[in-house]
Amino acid sequence: MADEKYSFTAVGVYFCGYDLERLEWAIDAIQKPTELAQFFGRLRFYERVQSLEDIGREAKGYHDMLSDYAKPEVLTETKNALREARARWDALIRERLQDLYLVTPKSKLDPKHLMRGCEGFLEQGYSSLLEPIEVSDLNEACRCILVGSATAAEHIALRAAESLLRRWYERKTGNKLSRGTWGTVLDRLVKEYPENSRPKEISLLGYLKQRRDEVAHPDRVSRLTEAECTLMNVCGLLEGIQPILTPKKNGRTTKNESVGKETL
Repeated sequence: MADEKYSFTAVGVYFCGYDLERLEWAIDAIQKPTELAQFFGRLRFYERVQSLEDIGREAKGYHDMLSDYAKPEVLTETKNALREARARWDALIRERLQDLYLVTPKSKLDPKHLMRGCEGFLEQGYSSLLEPIEVSDLNEACRCILVGSATAAEHIALRAAESLLRRWYERKTGNKLSRGTWGTVLDRLVKEYPENSRPKEISLLGYLKQRRDEVAHPDRVSRLTEAECTLMNVCGLLEGIQPILTPKKNGRTTKNESVGKETL
């Protein structure tokens, strides 16, 4: 997405310092405006990096100015202004990186996928089926796994699973839920399907309820592998019930998809 913001990684910090050093050399050594503009172009990306957006915007301005420079060589006063900008950026980046804390993930899941949140584990387009609170829960679970907070990760992922259960029931029955425990809603959903043709996701929800009951126990601490497994199971649940949650393209709703009177 065009407005997506990025956070620094360890290698990102390294390349940030490298870009600033190369820029310092380029300002002193390169006279041709279009060639010098390329070094500012590398810093334009920081417009999409959290906490460095202002530096990226300023770098973009210098890049565009040098790209359209009217003279064949960069004037001395222009170079002095570029040096001052580079020195200011260096100081700002050093200051802002003081608030950056790096962790070494111990997860079996790919950290690059975890940093993307739930979209890192869902097929393209599936995240659009989630409610905003469900996206928030799954993204938070990913962040918790990254820093090794397994119990918190599993608890918040299971909250998203319960929300999906409730939405499944509402779509299937046309009845809007006002209250009802996980077990109560699941029991009612089971009754909506003949015993010999129940979706396998109902059994998955039964397993996830057991996990939720365990995680809720005050003496229970989740292992990281358990949190990872729960996160992937919740993502699998969404993909499994995708046909139920997908709105009709013609805008119509069936009895199973509409929301009617409250129940429970």
